[in-house]
Amino acid sequence: MLWLTMSQNVRPAKLGAAPARLLIIAVILLAQALVVGMGWWSGSQDVLTEVIDEYTRRVEAAAQDTASGVALAIAKLDVDSIEPGTPGGERVEAILDSLELPGQTVISLTDREGRELFHAGVLESSTPSYSASAPLNRFNATLTVRSESEQLLSARDAATSEIKHRVLLGGAAIIMLTGVVALALVALHERRLVRANRILSKAYESQTENLLSAREGMIVGLAKLADYRDTDTGEHLDRIREYSAVLANEARKDFAEINDGYIESLKLASSLHDIGKVGIPDSILLKPGKLTPTERSLIEQHTRFGADTLRSIRDRYGNDELLDMSIDIAVSHHERWDGKGYPNGLAGEDIPLSARIVSIADVYDALTSVRVYKKAMTHDEAVAVLREGLGTQFDPMLLDAFLRVADEFDKIRFGMQSNYSITRIAAAA
Repeated sequence: MLWLTMSQNVRPAKLGAAPARLLIIAVILLAQALVVGMGWWSGSQDVLTEVIDEYTRRVEAAAQDTASGVALAIAKLDVDSIEPGTPGGERVEAILDSLELPGQTVISLTDREGRELFHAGVLESSTPSYSASAPLNRFNATLTVRSESEQLLSARDAATSEIKHRVLLGGAAIIMLTGVVALALVALHERRLVRANRILSKAYESQTENLLSAREGMIVGLAKLADYRDTDTGEHLDRIREYSAVLANEARKDFAEINDGYIESLKLASSLHDIGKVGIPDSILLKPGKLTPTERSLIEQHTRFGADTLRSIRDRYGNDELLDMSIDIAVSHHERWDGKGYPNGLAGEDIPLSARIVSIADVYDALTSVRVYKKAMTHDEAVAVLREGLGTQFDPMLLDAFLRVADEFDKIRFGMQSNYSITRIAAAA
């Protein structure tokens, strides 16, 4: 069935969408940032290594100069011993106390057994340091100078800051240039995709319009094929469509589910409300006299016949909102608000809203139309009959809505009843 499968057609892809464009640019910029970052890491490590090596040499040289100078001054003392407590030791201690040591620097004097004879200055054990030694062979001792590497650390920090600054500037320039180039390339590709998408969209819209027209034509044709058997050349369906649309539009203020799409579906689905009558014999369907209880029971089965027919289509082609509504209407448009209708004895809001709408439209049209077994009522007579069904046969809110637009029903009736129908009404009168 073309009208059921059209919803399964593949729509054209939304080519060149903004999120995809931004994603492409983001990936390019991320890749460029990774390249710049790797270059920064590799280059900065080399530079920092060179800086550290250079300042290491300088600090070690300064410590060695200090050690050699102090050792020379002690070696020139005219003493026999520099043990603590001796005159020589006192002079060594005086020399050490007179030194102006830079920052955290320690000078220590130890004998050959490793015993510390003298100590000057302060240096925390956790502070990185460099040391230099000078022998005092005359006194069988060694002088050691340990100095913090503050200059080295400061130089490294300064170098790191400068490297980061330069890399950030260079990296930003590279990334911006990459972004501009990427944006230009994506924009060029985007224009091509937009042109292709426009062509596909036009083709899809044309196909969709054709399919919708075909679906509507097939639904109306199928419904009229059944309706021609007992009504005025099928115009009954055209009026039911218009009645249902007018009533639904008036009732939309009271029912949240009613919107423009709902009304359009209702107009089509309402056409199929009596499709089950194809299963009723002509001898019963067109009988001019009163039906027997058995015949009445059989003709009431048209609601089940119609619903079963539509369900078999749905089972084959899958769920479809229009088809679901058509089934609801076919099986439930003869249910009553008080639960005394058929075929399932549903009551109140258990009856689908679409079926409750079509029920009012169908009864009005039946009352105002000629049938082989009856003459047509006037508009006022039909309205009076429907008013009597308020709260029993019909949904009170929907019937109130009908009464507000009853004049529109009358206009539709006269505008859509053919000369053939009017002649039949006159003859029946």
